[in-house]
Amino acid sequence: MRDFRNAKAMAQTLRAALAAKGLKITISQSLELIAEMFGVADWNTLAAKIHGEAPVTREKVSPPPLPAFSATLAATLHRALVFATKRKHEYATLEHLLLALIDDTDASAVMRVCNADLGALTEKLVNYLDNELKKLVIDNGADAKPTAGFQRVVFQRVGLQLRRPMATGANVLLAILDETQSPAARLLGEQGMTRQHLSSIV
Repeated sequence: MRDFRNAKAMAQTLRAALAAKGLKITISQSLELIAEMFGVADWNTLAAKIHGEAPVTREKVSPPPLPAFSATLAATLHRALVFATKRKHEYATLEHLLLALIDDTDASAVMRVCNADLGALTEKLVNYLDNELKKLVIDNGADAKPTAGFQRVVFQRVGLQLRRPMATGANVLLAILDETQSPAARLLGEQGMTRQHLSSIV
């Protein structure tokens, strides 16, 4: 498990994982993507934070370690950010993430076990993203940044419920259900997916 001080190694792992899936990005792009996932403006800001981090004393409580992502999940997270950027949305939300999870092998398998109608779910998500999030549109050419909810699901909630050494899209799907006020969780509920049911599968 790694925290933000291992960000450069995480960027290298992410780049390799995406390359294995046929998605080639530069070293610089992988560093910027990791910075976005940690919610900072850019890689330089994160690098400064890393270099300025004081040694942890016995009195300090360390943050929970970050989960390791499967190659499929790494590609899914990238796809969620791309969905938001293509729509010129300033932020990538849980709804962008859920749309990306529909094409995630692990997450979609769980949704099918729950008898979810993936076609209907896709239609509702696309309608929500294209019509309800117009206020997020900002045509400045910048890549979308993950919202606090997106980051909380991926970096905190997944780690808390993870029972395996590597997180998959199925774990993220379960974590989204904990964001009970989000439209993404509501849409999953409409498909008959509950935390109790998914917990027995994931």
